[in-house]
Amino acid sequence: MINLPAIFIANGAAILLLLVILTSIKRPLRQEMFEEKIFNAMVIINILLALFESVVFYLDGKTIPGCRTLLIVLNEFLFISTILFAFFWVLYADYKLFGDMKRIKRIYPFVAIPAILVIIGCLINFVTPVFFMIDKFNVYLRTDLFLIPYSVTYFYLAYGVILIYLYRKKVHKYLFLPAILFMVPIIIGSFLQLFFYGYALIWLGVAIGIVSLYINVQNEASYVDMLSGLFNRQYLNNFLLIQSEKIDTNRTLAGILLDIDGFKSLNDKFGHLVGDDAISSAGRILREAVCDKGVSFRLGGDEFIVLMQIKSQKEIFDMIDIIKEQTALFNETENKPYELLFSIGCSVFDKKNESIDDFLRNIDASMYEDKRKRIFEKLIPDRRELY
Repeated sequence: MINLPAIFIANGAAILLLLVILTSIKRPLRQEMFEEKIFNAMVIINILLALFESVVFYLDGKTIPGCRTLLIVLNEFLFISTILFAFFWVLYADYKLFGDMKRIKRIYPFVAIPAILVIIGCLINFVTPVFFMIDKFNVYLRTDLFLIPYSVTYFYLAYGVILIYLYRKKVHKYLFLPAILFMVPIIIGSFLQLFFYGYALIWLGVAIGIVSLYINVQNEASYVDMLSGLFNRQYLNNFLLIQSEKIDTNRTLAGILLDIDGFKSLNDKFGHLVGDDAISSAGRILREAVCDKGVSFRLGGDEFIVLMQIKSQKEIFDMIDIIKEQTALFNETENKPYELLFSIGCSVFDKKNESIDDFLRNIDASMYEDKRKRIFEKLIPDRRELY
């Protein structure tokens, strides 16, 4: 039995939630990025799906002229748009992870094959029932094949989450939680509607998922440096404030400050695009080296800081060795026009005798001492050449 008031309330709430997102999205003068276009397309498709599904439920069983044709067209739209929405989610997840249009063009024509087959099936449905039929009383009925579009839709939704999970350490690992928060209401809503026809819960669940994803993406934009993929200076300040007030007798806050050697020369020689690539590469090296043993930040320019909670000073020196090893591996294996080398300083926070500002000054002084030592070593030839 169709519950029209419940359907209108659920889909109306979904539309209102999504309209809030559309009206709050800042529209820059420049052309939107690919990921923004995909996200906006997902929002618009969801609005149309919620709207047209309400119309379909209202018209179901009505005998007014032209109703059967309209029901067929609208149900075709629902099936096709649902598949497109799920496929766009995969595109969004992949591009958010890798930011590589060449990868999208290389892989996703093949990933799109299940969606294309379902769309072809939907088009055939205009001639003969494939996934659904409208009987002589204008009542919507599912065929035995209706599970195919559902399966393909879940395949794409799951594919996006699995992709983020598998590469969470290679890229921004905190994307995994937003992906889970995106999926949970969708799964709940779609399963309820699958087994209880007559209630519209899918698109409300999707709308809640999109809102959750949007909020997390905005948080990411506020606290993550987009070039390096590390947390930014604003997040560092908040993090240090929390750490300074923490009472932990077993662990001590320690910091490692890194500065890219010769970054200005690199920019002057190769241009700012290569300089940006160097910053991005430095961020990737730190993410892979630090993992869950600490938190990495970009201070600004070519300076980075890693904060750790340690039990002994050996942990911080071990981390410096790991960063150096990862940097050497990068220089050996990556075909870049530059070499990455860091000047590195470190310090341990003495909570009783110094402030956070003192702690940062000590790390900075240690790093500049290392930088002066490295410059001195370059200027002075091998001692054997002096004799």
